[in-house]
Amino acid sequence: MTARIWLGIALVAFTLAACDGNPQGENQYGSDAVAGFASARYQDEAAPPPPPPPPSPSAPSMPDPAAVVERLIAYSYNYRFETPADATADLMARHQDACSAAGPTQCQIVSANTYDDGRGSVSGSVQLRASPAWVASFQDGLAADIEEAGGRIQNQSQSAEDLTSEIYDIEARLEAKRVLRTRLITLLARENASVEEMVQVERELSNVQGDIEGTEARIRSMRGRVSMSSLGLNYASRVEPVSAGAFDPLTSALTNVFRELAAGLANVITFIAGFAPWLLVIVPLFWLLSRWLRGLLRARREAKAPKAD
Repeated sequence: MTARIWLGIALVAFTLAACDGNPQGENQYGSDAVAGFASARYQDEAAPPPPPPPPSPSAPSMPDPAAVVERLIAYSYNYRFETPADATADLMARHQDACSAAGPTQCQIVSANTYDDGRGSVSGSVQLRASPAWVASFQDGLAADIEEAGGRIQNQSQSAEDLTSEIYDIEARLEAKRVLRTRLITLLARENASVEEMVQVERELSNVQGDIEGTEARIRSMRGRVSMSSLGLNYASRVEPVSAGAFDPLTSALTNVFRELAAGLANVITFIAGFAPWLLVIVPLFWLLSRWLRGLLRARREAKAPKAD
């Protein structure tokens, strides 16, 4: 009995020494060798398995690149410049030369107009269609170009028109018409079709082909508006204080005064010329009427006068 007690004390001491040598404590009784010597009554029950790790949050799903819709936007830019009269024409010519030098793939001159009233006022306009890259480079140097010419930018505006839904809708209808054209061509190739059926199919095929060509032209035009921006340049010369144009308001007022006087005199002459033929009738009638009235008054006075004895 005493030997068993001492044996148990020795096992407990050996187990405690093993635990002190293994600070990580993978097992509460030490290593596997020590656990083999310990009796079953000194071992604890097996620990429950650890709970499973929480699921990692899933990464946000990225949109499919094919599902991203390209925005088809047509941009328009408009500028109005105030420049000296002697520099307006040269400035317009420089802007047109810059567009022509870029080539038709980058810039196209749609229209150009110049007006000179001969009194020191020059105005004009240039309408361009250009690629967005060329427009951006043109705008970068536009302010310096106008300032060098002695003018200024009076007004500038920008507008955008989203053609995305309209173009995609037209393209979808175009695809449906192409499918219909393929089916009509298949019907036309039948060997057992009658002449009447062939004529009807050919007529319908001609209509569908015309619709397809018209739709394709419309799509090209709309996509051209997207790929080539509209750029409007308007020029107006500045009226100098000593120029002939500075006295235009006074000249216009004096001209209007003489014009009104001449118009009034012309009306009087016209009236006299139209009334003169009637004088040949009115004057004799008036003379006869006046004589008749004088005779009537004389007769009444004589009738009222007392008769002499």
